[in-house]
Amino acid sequence: MKLCSYIYKNLRSYGLYQEDGMILDLKAQLGHQAPYDLSVLLEELEEKGITVQQLLADLGDAQLILNTDEIQWLPPLRKPGKVVGVALNNTLAQMIAYRPSTTPAFFLKPTTSLLGHHAVVTVNTDFGVTHPEPELAIIIGKKARHIAEENALDYVFGYSIINDITSPGLKERDSLELVMPKEFSGAYVDLQTWRENRDEEHKRSIYLTYHALSKGADGFGPMGPWIVTKDEIDDPNNLTIDSYIGDELVFQDSTAKLTFSIEKVLAHLSKYMTLELGDVVHMGTSMKAIDGGKFPLLTNWDITKHPQPMKIEIQKIGTLVNPVVVEGTLH
Repeated sequence: MKLCSYIYKNLRSYGLYQEDGMILDLKAQLGHQAPYDLSVLLEELEEKGITVQQLLADLGDAQLILNTDEIQWLPPLRKPGKVVGVALNNTLAQMIAYRPSTTPAFFLKPTTSLLGHHAVVTVNTDFGVTHPEPELAIIIGKKARHIAEENALDYVFGYSIINDITSPGLKERDSLELVMPKEFSGAYVDLQTWRENRDEEHKRSIYLTYHALSKGADGFGPMGPWIVTKDEIDDPNNLTIDSYIGDELVFQDSTAKLTFSIEKVLAHLSKYMTLELGDVVHMGTSMKAIDGGKFPLLTNWDITKHPQPMKIEIQKIGTLVNPVVVEGTLH
């Protein structure tokens, strides 16, 4: 099933997207005791040990059916506890790494970056290069800590689409090189095994990059249109991801090309962070350009210069579309 959140008649609500393209409003269906939003509903069901499927089976006749043109889409979950991204989790990136990753690397994305389906992504010209990153999003279904890889999917509630918009332009401003004194050794210098030290002078350089703005600016996390419950997808590690600028296909990849599977990612992450119901883990970028396509690399898809709608389609989940508006410099 497909669970979504939206605004209807200026009120926040949530519902079940149906195969006929209509939405069953669950909030209206549950009546005056309905939880405020989808996140709270899922928490209450978890506490009671009830699945969404069981809840729907106990409901009566539909009280309110909506057409999608009557609503304003919201991110499926209003405010996840955390949004965790997997960095450089595509085999194409690992092929050119000096030291390929042996375990997943992570970053955090603020919930204020999230937008819904069809919401406008606004970027400023002074952001510099800013591009989409099409990704599969995993929605955690219950508390997870130190979970085994073979049991990891038991902790998944469902799947969605996220566009991990990234600005190398902002990242460049938040990066710096520290050149350590010649007499300095140890600490950072001895921890630079991840890169190639070309000579003794280069070995003294330490590179630091901070991603809070380049990954977390407002609107840098379109997500949706809905959450597909995990029972609908047999193999989430083998889903096609198509990316379009307007209606032109420019990238086509698969979750099968990710370096680390969903199971490996969740098992490793849960060693360090407690995962909770409603947390979002997005799996890494679909980045394979189509042959002869408009953009050879994702960084060429600069939405400050190509402000056409971004469209991401993931097999068995759906299509996420967001128009782009470019504004002048920040003041």
